[in-house]
Amino acid sequence: MYGQNIRLFRKQKGMNQHELGAAMDVSAVSVSKWEREQTQPDIETLQKLADLFDTSIDELCGRPPKPEDAMDNMSVMCRAFRQMKPEEQEKYLAVGKALFASAFAPAAPAQDDDAAE
Repeated sequence: MYGQNIRLFRKQKGMNQHELGAAMDVSAVSVSKWEREQTQPDIETLQKLADLFDTSIDELCGRPPKPEDAMDNMSVMCRAFRQMKPEEQEKYLAVGKALFASAFAPAAPAQDDDAAE
């Protein structure tokens, strides 16, 4: 799970494996091995990754959030949204608007088949 998350956060930052490796003072091969879960970053590197990605080690490692962390999760989502390219932001906003509109749209009345005859 941690490998998928490292890859996801790296891509959200718009970084390739070489760039992340340079930021972490490791090789791109090390980053690739983390992402394929062949090796694990040490605790200091995990903290550096979490800091770079503006997240927690728990989230980076795929631990489910605690209910009291809901506001923290909103903060993480807002930060991730701000880091997206404008085109990606527009896609998410369009989906959100459609979901919001459908949630408050009046329900269509049930059609009575007998009444139509």
